[in-house]
Amino acid sequence: MSESRVAIVTGSSRGIGRAIALAIAGAGCRVVVNYRESREEARAVQREAEQRVSGSCLVAQADVTREAEVAAMIDKTLRHFGRIDILVNNAGISDPRGFLDMNAAQWSRMMEGNLTSAFLCCRAVLPHLLKREWGRIINISSTSGLTGGTSGAHYAAAKGGMIAMTKALASEFAPRGITVNAIVPSKIDTGMLRGALGAGGAEALVRRIPVGRLGTPEEIASLAVYLASEQAGYITGEAIVASGGYR
Repeated sequence: MSESRVAIVTGSSRGIGRAIALAIAGAGCRVVVNYRESREEARAVQREAEQRVSGSCLVAQADVTREAEVAAMIDKTLRHFGRIDILVNNAGISDPRGFLDMNAAQWSRMMEGNLTSAFLCCRAVLPHLLKREWGRIINISSTSGLTGGTSGAHYAAAKGGMIAMTKALASEFAPRGITVNAIVPSKIDTGMLRGALGAGGAEALVRRIPVGRLGTPEEIASLAVYLASEQAGYITGEAIVASGGYR
């Protein structure tokens, strides 16, 4: 990956986002680590990312559900690096609950955290990709967006909407050299998943996964690096499932 490229990875202070930011940095790209509240964890990612090249990583605080904060993050990136080439929409939230147990505010919060955030970031970044007629957008969705999942209708609808938006943007911007793809993980070994599963939950879940284990954030990151590369220019509008065979 070219050292001149600049990637923004939202929600990258922990979990899948952290792994993606470090993998992109390891591939030679400059990277922006975005966080909302976990400042020290974001700084730790920056230190690790810069073991290869000092100054190659920028930390940017922003709540990506807020348009003004997204705009400020983009402005900070441009002032520091002078360009943006890659956007990874990873930031998201989870709040498992049954349909009749959710209210309109909880529904709206899930849409904002998992879908509107991606819309706002795409809307802010795309003009800069269009100037160069080259760009990569990678949306981190979930198999819940394909199957309904177990985290609630609000989560499934938001993640399904992200896949639909991916396909629409891919069609619209492919003629301008921009690819847009979704990675669709399931059962990745993160703090968020283990917290939702509770004690003993991971062991029970693994018995239902054909490959016999949870996925790792690094496996998702390696796919993101490929999709962000020059070699992936013929892949766009895809929702690539990484689930270990789990359905």
